Amino acid sequence: MLPSVLLGAVLAAGCSSPADASSGAGPLFRVPAQDVGARCLDVGASRACWAPSCPGGVCVLPRTVPRAPAPRAGWRCLGAGAARTCQDRGRGVGAFVCDGGECRQRHPRLPDDGEWDCIDQDGAAVCMGGAPAAGVPSAPVDPGWRCGPRAGHPDERVCVDLSPDRPPLPGVWSCRYEHDPREVRLCTREAHTRDLGGSCEGGCPEGARCVQDRCVPAFPEPSCWFDADCGERQRCRWGLCAPAT
Repeated sequence: MLPSVLLGAVLAAGCSSPADASSGAGPLFRVPAQDVGARCLDVGASRACWAPSCPGGVCVLPRTVPRAPAPRAGWRCLGAGAARTCQDRGRGVGAFVCDGGECRQRHPRLPDDGEWDCIDQDGAAVCMGGAPAAGVPSAPVDPGWRCGPRAGHPDERVCVDLSPDRPPLPGVWSCRYEHDPREVRLCTREAHTRDLGGSCEGGCPEGARCVQDRCVPAFPEPSCWFDADCGERQRCRWGLCAPAT
């Protein structure tokens, strides 16, 4: 039997109501989630909460989405608990253009309008930089990213999105970034990947834990880009310093 908090999340799944869409950015749906504490995020197609009341400090919950027909790009959901909202994931970014088993997204989602170098690491998008272009004022950070100063480099930031955009086609996708000269997200269809938020079958990425058959990282408080940004005998994974294994 599911714990009461998980049962409540299952019963709440799919419940939604339209929120204020006066900004013209498209329908925004309130989709309350039965989160445990305030530190909850989408991780791939799953949802995780990091809280002392969770067994081992981490709970995996059903990822609630609106009852409305899903947009082609899927839903991007932000916030926690009663404040959780979902919107068309295709808003504000370039569409994926696919040819066979390869999809390319020009103008991918970035933390803000600054200059970024990005990688895809085990299904998480990780970006470093953030300096605004010459003559352009700094823009607010996209709320779907978790950002922090890079250790030893106070003028640079590291940002992590644990549920980045994927091609709107069936299949398992492995993504990376190309510099052309700005970031382009390139995804290819694979037989199997070991991604954050995915099944533990076949093992989880190094540094992730298997929680209720989902691979979950530590709560993202990014501070590193290279292993050298971390202490001795530590590695940088998803912007986080962790003991090397």
